[in-house]
Amino acid sequence: MKTFLKTSIQVVPSRSGALTLKVSSPDGRDRAIHSLYDPEKEAEALVNACHFDGKGILVVLGLGLGYHVEKLIEKYPEADIVVVEALEEIYEMAKLNKQVDVLKERIEFIVATPPQEVLEKITKMQLKMGMPPLGVFILSSAVSAFSEYYHPIAEKLTAATSYRLWEKLRYPKFKAPLLKVAIMDFDYFLTLEIEKALRNLGHKVVRIKGDLKKENASDILTKVIKAIIDFKPDFLIAVNHIAFDEEGIISSFLNSIEIPVAVWYVDSPTIIVKAFSKNATPNTVVFVWDRTYIEDVKAMGFESVYYLPLATDETVFTPRNLTQEEFQLYAAETGFIGNSMVRSTEEYMERLPRPLHPLVDKVARPMSEKRQRFVEALMILDDRDFKILNACSEKTKSDFETAVLRRATFLYRLSCIEHLSSFNTVIHGDKGWKEILHGGYIIRPKLNYYNELPIFYNACKINFNATSLQMREAVNQRVFDVPACGAFLLTDHQKAIEELFEVGKEVITYKEPEEIPELVRFYLRHDTEREKIATRARERILNEHTYVHRLQKVIDVMRRLYA
Repeated sequence: MKTFLKTSIQVVPSRSGALTLKVSSPDGRDRAIHSLYDPEKEAEALVNACHFDGKGILVVLGLGLGYHVEKLIEKYPEADIVVVEALEEIYEMAKLNKQVDVLKERIEFIVATPPQEVLEKITKMQLKMGMPPLGVFILSSAVSAFSEYYHPIAEKLTAATSYRLWEKLRYPKFKAPLLKVAIMDFDYFLTLEIEKALRNLGHKVVRIKGDLKKENASDILTKVIKAIIDFKPDFLIAVNHIAFDEEGIISSFLNSIEIPVAVWYVDSPTIIVKAFSKNATPNTVVFVWDRTYIEDVKAMGFESVYYLPLATDETVFTPRNLTQEEFQLYAAETGFIGNSMVRSTEEYMERLPRPLHPLVDKVARPMSEKRQRFVEALMILDDRDFKILNACSEKTKSDFETAVLRRATFLYRLSCIEHLSSFNTVIHGDKGWKEILHGGYIIRPKLNYYNELPIFYNACKINFNATSLQMREAVNQRVFDVPACGAFLLTDHQKAIEELFEVGKEVITYKEPEEIPELVRFYLRHDTEREKIATRARERILNEHTYVHRLQKVIDVMRRLYA
C-alpha cells in the first residue's frame, strides 16, 4: 500500500474519554475526524441519519477510528460493507486501537488506493454479486479533510446509487409462449444459424456483438448489461463459451442476477473448458455435439449437460438447378472440402517447448491409425515422456492435446484421401494440400460456406468426408449439409451416425480407409442407387436434422429447467 496524501495525524482523547483523531489536511487546516466531545455518540447519530435499506453493498468513505463502522455493522447485519480509507497511517492507527481487528471479519477494506482503482474494485465486487443495490455512507469530516481524494469517488458512487441497476436487471422470465433470446455474437460459426432458427420458431432475438481482438471482459460485460436492461432476454446463448472470460466474471454476474445461459459446444470441450472452469455456474446449461463428452463436462463442474448434434440450414443447403457456368466451374465425380491441417498443426507445434515435439507424433500416429481417444493414445508414452509432460503448465498441456488432435487428424485424413488418387478427386481447401499430395488430384481454393459450397455439393457425384478426431462418436457438418442438398455422401463410420440416419439406405459409410476405392467405383457406376440414397437422406434431414429442430430442443430444455 502507498500513501498518496501528505499529512500529520494525532490520536487524542475526547472529553468523554474515547479516543479521536486530529489531522492536518493538504490545505493546511487542522481538522478533527471524530467529535472532540463524544465520538461514540456522534457515530450513533450519524448512523441513525443514514438512509440505506440494508441490502446490497454499503460503501463507507473514511475509516477514522471506526466508531461509525461499528454502528453500521450493528444496524445493517445483512449488508456487505466496504470501507475506503485514503491514508494507510489512519488504517494502521485503527488497527493499533483494536478497531480494525474487531471489524475485519465483516468488512472489506480498500486502503491508500488511487480513486480510479477504488471504483474498479467496487465495480468488480458488484459484478460478481450481480449488481446489488449500492449505498454510500460519507464520513463528512474525513471527506472534507481529503476532498481531492474522496470527491471523485463520492461523485461516481452517488450517481450509481441513483440508477438502481439492481431492479432493472431482475425480471420474470419464461412467462410468454414466445421467448426473447440474446446471442453472444463474436463472429463465430453457428451464430447466424442459431439466430435464423430462433426467428423461424417465432422467438425474438438480439445479438450482443463484439470483437475479441479489441475488447476485454469489462467491455463485453458492459454490452451484456445493456442488452439485459434494454431487451430483457429469457436467456443467453453462446457457442463454445466464446466471449466469456477465464476468470468467470461474466458467468458469475449472470448467475447472480439469475439469467440462464445455454452454451453449445461444437469443438472439444475438454480443451476449451479447461481454460474456463470458473464458468461452471449453476445457471449454465451445456450442450455438446458429441455424447461422449457429457461426463467430461460434468466432471468440470457443470450440472446440466445435454447431447445436441450438429444440423444444417436447409434453406442454404438445398437442391439446385445449376447453370452451365456453375456446372463447368464445380462439377466433379469425387470431391472433398476441407483443411489439410498442415498449417494449423504447425501453429500449435510452435507453441510447444521443443522436448514435447517428438511426443506429439508419438501419440498422434497410433491415435490416427486406431481412431483412439486422446487419453487412450497417451498410454503409448513411457515414464520419461510423462515426466516431461507433467512438468508443463496446464496451458502447455492443453496446447499439447490440441497439437496431437490436429496432427492425428492430419494423418488420418491424409490416409483416407490417398485412397482417392485414382479418381482425379477435386479438393477445395488450403495450400497445404499441394505440399502433401502429388498427382491424381485437382487442388483448388477453399469455397465460401454459404454461397459456393452448396453449389459444389450439388455438382459433385460423390462428396467425400473424413471426420476430425476430436469427434469421438459424433458426425461433422458435411454429414448434414451434403444430403440437405439432395447430394450423395460417402463418410467414415461414426457411432452417432447410426441413430441419425439409416446406414446403407440414407448414407454410405466406410469403416476402414481401404474400403474407399471400391465404394467410390460402385457408386460412380450406379447413378440410380446413388440418387435414391441422396433423396432418402434429404427427407431425413428435413424431418429431423435442421437447426430449427436443434434450437427447439434448446428452448425445451431451458424452459423445463427455468420456467
